[in-house]
Amino acid sequence: MRLRRVADRLNQYNFSQEFMPGRANTVADLLSRAVSATTEIGEGARSTENDDDLVQILHGPLSSVVTLAELQQASADDEILGTLRTYIQDGWPAKVDDRLLPYHRFRDELSCWGTVCLARGHRTVVPETLRSRVLHMAHEGHLGVVKVKQRCRDTVWWPRIDSDVEELVRNCACCLLSGRTGQPATAPLNPAPWPSSPWEHIQIDLCGELHGAPAHARYLLVVHDLHSKWPEVFQLSSVTTHTIIGRLEELFGRWGLPSVVTTDNGPQFISAEFTEFLTLRSIKHVRTAVYHPEGNGGVERLNKTLKNGIRACLEEGKIFSKALNQTLLSIRASKHSTTRVSPALLMIGRELKQPLDCLRAQPASPHKTQGLQKVRARVLSSQARMKGHFDATHRVQTPSLAVGDWVRIKQAHRRNKVQSYWSAPLRVNQRLGSYTYRLENGTRWHSNRLHRVPAPETSMTSMSPAATLGWQPRPGTNRVQGDVPPSPEAEVQPAWPPRIRGPPIWHRDYVTG
Repeated sequence: MRLRRVADRLNQYNFSQEFMPGRANTVADLLSRAVSATTEIGEGARSTENDDDLVQILHGPLSSVVTLAELQQASADDEILGTLRTYIQDGWPAKVDDRLLPYHRFRDELSCWGTVCLARGHRTVVPETLRSRVLHMAHEGHLGVVKVKQRCRDTVWWPRIDSDVEELVRNCACCLLSGRTGQPATAPLNPAPWPSSPWEHIQIDLCGELHGAPAHARYLLVVHDLHSKWPEVFQLSSVTTHTIIGRLEELFGRWGLPSVVTTDNGPQFISAEFTEFLTLRSIKHVRTAVYHPEGNGGVERLNKTLKNGIRACLEEGKIFSKALNQTLLSIRASKHSTTRVSPALLMIGRELKQPLDCLRAQPASPHKTQGLQKVRARVLSSQARMKGHFDATHRVQTPSLAVGDWVRIKQAHRRNKVQSYWSAPLRVNQRLGSYTYRLENGTRWHSNRLHRVPAPETSMTSMSPAATLGWQPRPGTNRVQGDVPPSPEAEVQPAWPPRIRGPPIWHRDYVTG
């Protein structure tokens, strides 16, 4: 079909075919198609923009190349290399200057070549003035540390060259923005303190959307008590702030008001309505760092247990509501791996009776709540064991960020595959916790998503901090108790146009008042 289309296009022309052997069909090169310098004005002058781009493409990679003449001139002017040439030709003294000690270790491998240049084996000794340019030549293409070291080990050498290579690749802004280097170091695990009484500190999260669930249960409002590990779950059809507040009022009417509530940064939990709801009840609101679900780890782990239990019960043929109730009963009545007692015993002071308890040979004796000191010891032991395992397997490093440092944020989402993983540099304004920091745009981040960088240039610091993130809080909704009001730069309007609301099309046939 392609050949037929070509034949149809050629039928409108009158032409004759002539055979030419392949050896005579010379392909035109760049110079044969270049525009003559004596172009007449009538033909139109070519714009100089393309010429500037061509010069940049051809001259840019060559501007940092070190030539042999430059190497010889720099070697002749270098004071240390001049002393080394003297020692190599006349012999090494018994005691050398401290600056020459790194060369003294390899004195048997040093030699002269090209009159003034030095070499260690087959590797050229580079003068100090050219080392930076040589490193950038080796790092051309933005290879990693191992590849750059392999390049250098075949051609050049100077003392501490491996450290210089590592520092160059680590501080390369292009490699950092492309995601090759600069992965944030994981901070040590910081377990949450165990509350002294039930319902003192609770964690709240939304689980869903659950596809396949009934319409009234597409979302689950999950509440987790940190003291007893007692779960509470509500089925929701929508996740508006008004709906969540209504469920929490029902829950607080059953168990009372907690002292502390921990949530993530969902729009329902950072809204002014939800903040006012907690403030009027003197409940402290703790929000986790952005994109750091580990800060709400108790309820996040409960979400996984709930979904696994519901999925298993649904496979047995049970409906969704019965599957949820069966899973909740199993969680409340089973011993928790941290406290070694059931959530029901710590929450209501007794064990929940299950069908299996009817098979006992003797009636179970009334359960008494174990001493909290023993439970606390078990919790602390479990947390210490978990922390030791986490710190050992993740190679944690204690963050050394301070107020005034410049950092880049590793973004959780990108608009396209070639967009950078990292935001523009931002300054650290405040340290909120052990590993949580507030940046100059008002957002709070865990150190696991921050990478310290050198102070940017003036052109970069003039950028609006709010325009440097892929995630932005909604205007006017990023305030909680004790928070500093966000700066005007942080309140960025959405990039999309406002939605045009109007009556439905089918109302055009009716007259409405």
